[in-house]
Amino acid sequence: MLRIAICDDDPTFSGRFETLILKESQKLGLRVETDVFSDGKTLLCSIQNNSHYEIIFIDIEMKQVDGITAAKRIREIDRTTLLIYVSSYDAYLKELFEVEPFRFLSKPLNYEQFSRYFRDACERITETEVFFQFKYNKNIQKVVVKDIVYFESSNRVIYIHLKDGTVQRFYGKLNDIENELSTCRHYFLRIHQSFLVNYDYIIQMDFYNVTIFHNGYNIELKISEDRQKKVRSMLCKIAGGKVVVEK
Repeated sequence: MLRIAICDDDPTFSGRFETLILKESQKLGLRVETDVFSDGKTLLCSIQNNSHYEIIFIDIEMKQVDGITAAKRIREIDRTTLLIYVSSYDAYLKELFEVEPFRFLSKPLNYEQFSRYFRDACERITETEVFFQFKYNKNIQKVVVKDIVYFESSNRVIYIHLKDGTVQRFYGKLNDIENELSTCRHYFLRIHQSFLVNYDYIIQMDFYNVTIFHNGYNIELKISEDRQKKVRSMLCKIAGGKVVVEK
């Protein structure tokens, strides 16, 4: 089931847009669930109450909480959802790139462009549904890789910290997990002998620590001295020069 949010203060447009999403989903053979919000405030309330959306279509200029402000707060909670702006956005380009939007759609809506972008978003989501498999108490279990915030190793026990706050555990070696995930579409940084961190959840770093957003809180993890140079190099490679590391 694909969960999609539409946030626009024009109810007529929202209704038509929801119909387009349902029609396009049917063509693609996808089961979707849509929620419609009239402003950024109600959308934020839903997300803060643990609602998760794979795709959010959001307008910029809305009363109460505008689309840019809402997106910044959403990114503090969920860094994986795909944000697609449906608006006249030319005057807001600088602000928009701060929240890493996936695509932009202009009003009046071009159906062919919408169809293409919607397919692109669905393909991206499908690509990211990669699972990490492990065995505990003789049972094989698996978790979605994009939901893993970080791995922690202690006395040969591996703890998997997930974005919903739950923790899974099994016996293993962090070196083996690092090697296994090295070809994954998601980037994981080995910042310490005991920590392997999902790049998507890193919100800040300096030479000595990374700060990750996990279960509503910022958590600071130490970068071991012998890994500092490699971590900085890897982070710059991943971010394409967009991340500034503070000393």
